[in-house]
Amino acid sequence: MNATLRRTFIAPLLLLVTGLATAQAWPSRPIRLIIPAGAGGAADLLGRTFTDPMAAALGVAISIENRPGAGGIVGTEAVVRAPADGYTLLLSSNTLVIAPSLYKVPYDVQRELAPIGSVATAPNLLVANPDLKVKTLPELVALARRTPGGLSYGSPMVGSAAHLVVELLGKVTGAEFVHIPFKSGQQATVETLAGRVPLTVAGVSNALPYLQSGKLVAIAALGGERARLVPDVPTPAEAGYKGVDLSLWFAMFAPAGTPAAVIEQVNRQLLAALKSPATVGKLEGLGFDAAGSSPAQLAERMKRDEAVFARVVREGGIKAD
Repeated sequence: MNATLRRTFIAPLLLLVTGLATAQAWPSRPIRLIIPAGAGGAADLLGRTFTDPMAAALGVAISIENRPGAGGIVGTEAVVRAPADGYTLLLSSNTLVIAPSLYKVPYDVQRELAPIGSVATAPNLLVANPDLKVKTLPELVALARRTPGGLSYGSPMVGSAAHLVVELLGKVTGAEFVHIPFKSGQQATVETLAGRVPLTVAGVSNALPYLQSGKLVAIAALGGERARLVPDVPTPAEAGYKGVDLSLWFAMFAPAGTPAAVIEQVNRQLLAALKSPATVGKLEGLGFDAAGSSPAQLAERMKRDEAVFARVVREGGIKAD
């Protein structure tokens, strides 16, 4: 066998042996899970729930490190620049794929992060003050079309998923909606309860008490399927408006170049944790739905959502504050 043929056969074998050795040796020390948001927020609560069973299965501690700042860019960059050895991981929401459309980010989301798997979704609803006198999405669209200047709606900050999904709804339906940004989703909900802003996007678990008391009306479940806690609320697609699906999702990532064997092992333990009835129950109590996926499925979702978000931002002329 000549030298060229030897290299052709040996190189793949070396990669396989290296991958197996890495998988067997990893993990040998604690793992950092960086969350690019503050303590006590949705991502933080989520991370502290599903990592406990993962840590027990892996036999090492998984420490949560909150790195908020610049719309998630600070924490994400810390992971992108970390060694690709499986000891620094990222838990982020889909703000990860929104940010490149709004800011000049110092990394390439699609190339410099390795998808591990989706973790959970947090169902959102489009809700209205009862004084608006609408109960369905077609009724809302008709009202918006005949309202001079359009209908106002609130969301947490410019460029949030809540902001962009209503902008997308306007594009799909031809109705005009006027965005009013607030510092938080809770503030936007308070303004809608008071009737000062007729519409907002709210998490199902946060909106549920107000729906049950009649202080808010659920117009649509803003995802690909109906929300578990309010199964009678249809999606935009069911109302005839296809393509309005920008669910809030959370997922795990590693620095690009992390050995495939490590990615596979983390994904396997992640999926096992998300199948545990105890973990699922805790997540549901926090308003999340467990939604594990393969790395390939997550990569596909990232590409799809980033393209949709970029189009909404571009066509809407949306600028970050």
